[in-house]
Amino acid sequence: INAEYMGTLSECLFFFEPVNSPPLNMMDEENTDVVFEDNVELEPLLVLKQKVFEWETNLDNNREEVKAEILEKIRESNMAPFYEWTCEQLEWSCDYALLETMQKANQEDIKKLEEKKKDAEENLGETEVHDAMLEMTHFFMKIGNKDECLKRTNEVYELVKGTSKRLDLLFLKIRLGLTFSDKFIVKDNIDKAKEILVNEGDWERRNRLKIYEGLHACIRRDMKTAATLFLESVATFSCAECMDFKQFIWYTVLFSLPTLSRPDLKVKVVENSEVLSVLPELKDSADLLYSIYNCKYEKFFGALDVICEAMRRNVFLAAHHSFYYREVRVVVFRQFLASYRSVTLDKMAKAFAINPALLDSQLCCFIAANRLTCKIDKVSGQVETSRHDQKNANYQALLKNGDLLLNQLQKLTRIVGT
Repeated sequence: INAEYMGTLSECLFFFEPVNSPPLNMMDEENTDVVFEDNVELEPLLVLKQKVFEWETNLDNNREEVKAEILEKIRESNMAPFYEWTCEQLEWSCDYALLETMQKANQEDIKKLEEKKKDAEENLGETEVHDAMLEMTHFFMKIGNKDECLKRTNEVYELVKGTSKRLDLLFLKIRLGLTFSDKFIVKDNIDKAKEILVNEGDWERRNRLKIYEGLHACIRRDMKTAATLFLESVATFSCAECMDFKQFIWYTVLFSLPTLSRPDLKVKVVENSEVLSVLPELKDSADLLYSIYNCKYEKFFGALDVICEAMRRNVFLAAHHSFYYREVRVVVFRQFLASYRSVTLDKMAKAFAINPALLDSQLCCFIAANRLTCKIDKVSGQVETSRHDQKNANYQALLKNGDLLLNQLQKLTRIVGT
């Protein structure tokens, strides 16, 4: 570009500014330390947490192999504190020679980091001191020392002023909480990060927080919140320290199925280009998605069984696979019955490729729990559906809540009268 046609520096930057980036004047000086890492590795502690879970459940009868993998990863990083915690949790016999070797290596590394921090305090500036403290914090995270890592993180958090660095420290604490199943740490630091991001912070960290919050919702069995947060982050996924993009799409499809309406499922999942780019690699998820959306009910139960088995093997979802199995069946049965006023039990069982007696038992459970608005005529073998009347349902709910209110007022009157 000819220099005589170049305006001011700000005008030049305007022409070269990426379309999706935040405006330059909206990035305050505290947020200029934004760094986008292309090759972020999955948090090693989360990998080890999954391996520890595999050893505990022993679903593949390969405990010795899994134990060898865990010990290899522990040795590689000299994770003495995590080794002690693992031996205590899993009731392994401790190899004290190995533990002593790793502790000595840890002490040497800590000594070097302390010297680096001291040198920064004496000869360098405040930024270098903070960087040295951050390096120490990441070291304790690396070796799995929960208490010391939390202590150092809190110290650095009070000193640093940049919003981005503070958020990164909160994310580190969330990962630590996920590793050691400390729900209080996870919830507390998610709330702190949300407070910071009300008026500050860059879009990249906003998106990362959605992934952390969505994962926390998965653990709490809040599938609707998890699906909403994951779907909002599909186009801008940037949280490779928690999961890779393939696993992220697996989570997204998984929780979208029981929570989205059919039109929303089409727009947000079935026709989503980011989802479609990975779905061919997720055959099991694709089979379940298309069996529901394309009404291929004969493939539904086979695909659902495979997905629920995968959930049993996931450290965060294992406790919820039975709940998921129930909720997805409710969605599919509702979808099937919405097309009929009545249908024979045999025809419905044939459509789902299962035994009529099994289908009958499943429908009875859901009808008794008021999850399906239908009834079964055992004499004729018919499943008769009834359209949901929202006005009548609201009226019945009003009567019920009114009775409860009157009862509470009567009790209060008796208490006050005495």
